[in-house]
Amino acid sequence: MNMPRYGKPNLSYVSTWFADPHDKPMWALNLMKYRPIADYQDGRDLSISGADADFLYNPTGPLADVGGRVFFVSDVIHQISGDAISWDRVAVAFYPKRMAMMEMQQLPEFIELHDHKDAAMEFTIVMATMPTDDSPQPPDWSMLNEGDLVLVQVSNEQPSTDFATLVSARRVGTYAVEGVIVGDERTWTTATWDIITQADADVLVAASANLANPTRYAMILQPLLDMMRN
Repeated sequence: MNMPRYGKPNLSYVSTWFADPHDKPMWALNLMKYRPIADYQDGRDLSISGADADFLYNPTGPLADVGGRVFFVSDVIHQISGDAISWDRVAVAFYPKRMAMMEMQQLPEFIELHDHKDAAMEFTIVMATMPTDDSPQPPDWSMLNEGDLVLVQVSNEQPSTDFATLVSARRVGTYAVEGVIVGDERTWTTATWDIITQADADVLVAASANLANPTRYAMILQPLLDMMRN
């Protein structure tokens, strides 16, 4: 499999997995920015969008083969804090151990599917996250009702506003970011998840004009697949 074009693999971090005798479950948080038109390196012209190419990628089979699964998929409907990167989709994939990701990447089915991901993605950040000791665990990770939205925030150690404190949000997850698997040179420390209403979202969008910060990504999500509670 060729090196991805959509982000820089963090080899120094991933190499620590091989030397760790106490591997552990991982919730891989994916921030995704699509190409407007899918760009296949082998020259094939499917005349589809990057988002459609990502649907063709859909690695549920290889994930299941290594004991993992897709837990959460969502579209970004508002990005209320961050930098110039405008994210399109946020997803979470569960791996029973970190090395399961490496095992998956060696599977022939995954290697074939990965062409679609490479064609689909303009840029992505994939983070290894683990729930903190005081974080609700699955199956109570989320209990979404019809019409609920999700606020996800990814931050580092720089001071910034926790947008969830501005509304009646219900925090359903606080995850430590152990490291960036693919992305860029930036580091992150925490990812938080809150359930909010549409009215809450309206308040946060209005507040973002004064509170947005390039050191904190904050996005309001429309869930497409919520398997965290199953």
